Amino acid sequence: MEATIQTSQSKAQKITLRVLTVFMLMWMLAIGVTKLIGTQPDLVDTFTKMNMMGIMRLAGVLEILGGIGLMLPRFRTYAALGLLPMFIGAFAAHFASQTMLPMGPMSLFAAALTLCIIKLDGRLSIN
Repeated sequence: MEATIQTSQSKAQKITLRVLTVFMLMWMLAIGVTKLIGTQPDLVDTFTKMNMMGIMRLAGVLEILGGIGLMLPRFRTYAALGLLPMFIGAFAAHFASQTMLPMGPMSLFAAALTLCIIKLDGRLSIN
């Protein structure tokens, strides 16, 4: 595998990238702060059912930092690569604990958006 840096983007790609990064920032800030504070009963119940209360606040901090990182062009790809395993892990945790709906599919959706950001950012191309 070889990583290369690409710099040419169409105007539509740039706009799509901006929209996706702002959307993901808002989403990561909202869910990250909610996990950090722990005030949403449904979320706390889900983490309790999965026996993962110990990592709820850590996940919140990482989501906030990852969302902010997506907005910084220099760190966007790294932030996305950091968030990707969290989303895949969240899907696996929801699947294993039988708490799939609605957050299991949302985790996969977030992973798909993150992959789109990596592709549109164009800084990393794996051949």
